[in-house]
Amino acid sequence: STNDHRIDTRGAGALFDIGIYCIAPFLLMTGCDPVAVAATATRNALAVDITMSGWIDWGRGFSSSFDVSFDAPLRKQMALSASNGLVELRQPGEAAILCRYLDIMTHGVVKKWEAKLAYVDVFAGPGRSIIRDTGEEVEGSPVLSLKYEFAKYVFVDKPEVLSSLKKRLNGHPKFSQIAFLEGDCNDVIDDVRSELPANHLTLAFIDPTGLQIKFRAVQRLVQNRKVDLLMTLQFGMGIKRNLQQYIRAERAALTAYLGNAGWREDASAGGTASQVVRRITNRYMQQLREMGYQTFRDREIEIRNDQNVFLYFMAFASRHPLGGKFWREAIKIEWTGQRQMNYAPMEGI
Repeated sequence: STNDHRIDTRGAGALFDIGIYCIAPFLLMTGCDPVAVAATATRNALAVDITMSGWIDWGRGFSSSFDVSFDAPLRKQMALSASNGLVELRQPGEAAILCRYLDIMTHGVVKKWEAKLAYVDVFAGPGRSIIRDTGEEVEGSPVLSLKYEFAKYVFVDKPEVLSSLKKRLNGHPKFSQIAFLEGDCNDVIDDVRSELPANHLTLAFIDPTGLQIKFRAVQRLVQNRKVDLLMTLQFGMGIKRNLQQYIRAERAALTAYLGNAGWREDASAGGTASQVVRRITNRYMQQLREMGYQTFRDREIEIRNDQNVFLYFMAFASRHPLGGKFWREAIKIEWTGQRQMNYAPMEGI
């Protein structure tokens, strides 16, 4: 954009805007000034660097290199290598964002709600997950949620999955506060409502692997209740890969997921698969707004894999402006320490 201050004489280019987030950690590690530096840059017509690669000698056998660019595919990585090992820092996925939000929310409303907080996970899973690329075993969302101050927990999943989760949580100090509901969340949503105290503020974490949850189930869950929604919208590779199949199918899964067939208008409007997905996402968020929710315009978080392939959106919706404030806090500081900028206002504010 010609109005982007980062790439004209006001912003001083890639080095000053994003390079500091590569250099600052090594300043902290070494505690000293560089001994020598070298760099090369690609500049635009205003002589402002839009790409820069550099090398820094910190002395005592320690050096670092960096690559920053406004013009390259998105990549956020940092690594520290030494004689005895390698440490890699990667951009956190949904687990880190979930924990950040749970921490901010529970601390932010504890006085007002006097511990009347509930958490529901309608695709709870077994409580542990394996990272495919590394084989690392990590805690799942139900285990993570138990670290925060909710008075009531409701975990929903298939019987065989919940059986593993129950065994894993057996003996947990909060076990008596948990309701385990077996079955398809679309079929047991009234049971979920029965387990959730009506006078509690509830956070619903909705994290399907595809389009399993129907919009009518979301509508029923929040009906006449104070429920905030933290959702993963599986509008990435799955929809792109199967879009033509959905279009040809008379009773497409997308219709149940959105609660209507309006998405066909988005598909018939043409454009790339990414543009169609963006229109369908906007439609879904608009339907939440029609239920009284406030949502960000185009501020859903994109979750990508290590190859930078877009997988799905992470989105938040609340009927109260305070929920939006907490969400802004949760997502505004990236793993590099860089603040996100240019937040769109929440709908309805």
